[in-house]
Amino acid sequence: MLRCRRPVTSDAADDHAPDRATRFRTLVGSIAWWAAWLVVVELIALGAAGLVSGLNHQPGTPARAELTYAGDAAIEPGLGAATSDVEKLSDDVDELGALGRGALASLAASKWDDLDAAVDDGAALVLGIRDESSRLRTRLLSLPGSGPNEELRISAANRTRRDTLIAAADATTGLDAAWARLTSGGFAAAQLSSLLTKHDSLITTAIEAGRKGTTKTALARIDAATATLDQADALRTRLSNSVDVATLTEWLRRNRNYDVALRALYVASGKSPDRVTADVRAALAAEKKARDELPGDTSGLVIIMAEIARGGVNQAVLAIEEARGHLSAALQAAASRSATP
Repeated sequence: MLRCRRPVTSDAADDHAPDRATRFRTLVGSIAWWAAWLVVVELIALGAAGLVSGLNHQPGTPARAELTYAGDAAIEPGLGAATSDVEKLSDDVDELGALGRGALASLAASKWDDLDAAVDDGAALVLGIRDESSRLRTRLLSLPGSGPNEELRISAANRTRRDTLIAAADATTGLDAAWARLTSGGFAAAQLSSLLTKHDSLITTAIEAGRKGTTKTALARIDAATATLDQADALRTRLSNSVDVATLTEWLRRNRNYDVALRALYVASGKSPDRVTADVRAALAAEKKARDELPGDTSGLVIIMAEIARGGVNQAVLAIEEARGHLSAALQAAASRSATP
């Protein structure tokens, strides 16, 4: 059976009206909330972009050169003066290199007076280089703006320029030690080589004089030979700081023993020139024993001493040339940094 629907009355329609209004207000609120959230996200994005931009334009970078302008202006005179000081250092090291090469040439030619002069001049010059390098390093480290957070006050270019000049001053470190090795090692060994050769020559001429019966001449030459051993022993002591001198020490001991024995023989022979006495026989036996202990050939030892001498000089010359290279590179780098706007 058909049922008739009851027509909707105006009262029922009024009952649903508040629900529609509530849903509309909720929808409008949601749209407003999302709009506000989008605004916040956009603001955050803009803030982050500003932060990144700020980080990319910090003080000390070319992008914000005006932020370190005052610090760069304050440090510039000191950097310019330091560059001139490094140029002076470079000239002094060049002169030291010339002295080192001259010492090497004098050694090769056995010109001991020239070698001595070069060593003395170099010793005075290397002390000046050491002191000036120390003062330059101190001045560079105390330049205006240097210290904690210096990147906020000094541009990267000027900090690099300063550090390059400090490295140039440090490049001379060790030159005094290298020159000392030349003096104590190279020069001492060179003199020692000459003294050993001179000793052998004097003993040979002393024996020749003894055979000819000129005892007085023989004794004088033996005394001169022993004096060279005294000088050689003093040099051996200096040389012991850098090389092993055990073989040299033994060589000097045996040669000194022979000098003493040979002299005693000629003294005994002089007292009894016409006959062989007991003293002469004892002196002959002592001379033979000392002679048997002598090395068969001393030329090898002389060559070793000469090589030690050249090694000491070569080490000093190489150290100087290395310092010259560092100074030249530092000056070029400092000049390029100075020219950079």
